[in-house]
Amino acid sequence: MFGGRELAGLRFCNDNCARRGQVAIAARQVPVQDAHALATEIHAGRCPKCRGPGPVDVRTMYEVWSALVLTRWSTLTQVSCRRCGVRRQSLATVGSAVLGWWGFPWGLVITPVQITRNLIALARPHDPRRPSPQLVQHSRMILAEHALRQDGPQQRGWR
Repeated sequence: MFGGRELAGLRFCNDNCARRGQVAIAARQVPVQDAHALATEIHAGRCPKCRGPGPVDVRTMYEVWSALVLTRWSTLTQVSCRRCGVRRQSLATVGSAVLGWWGFPWGLVITPVQITRNLIALARPHDPRRPSPQLVQHSRMILAEHALRQDGPQQRGWR
């Protein structure tokens, strides 16, 4: 209605969102076995953050900060080893505990939610024996983006 970008019958807010949408659409065509093979390779590899040993997986952290009537909260992901993930999740928890409360009314509501989500994520480690479904999906996105870069927008690589 107010601009944006249309792609494959879908409407996106801007070119960047359209690009990510195109990758997400292409990721549906990536065979599961290809995504799982890449996820297994990433999982067994070195941490992209500290270059330390794995297992490497997708770590999720939740943040919130507030200022008077403005509150912003977000969910972030990071591919890393457990040590780097715990460090980032801990920083998100402390940052939210310090900066989240200062907005009314949402800071008071969202801050305990985000802190609790971080504590749950910290308490539930990934299975070190196999990649998580989130890492498999991340791998699908990597493969789809690679196929789009190589083949261009007309060919998707997997048909």
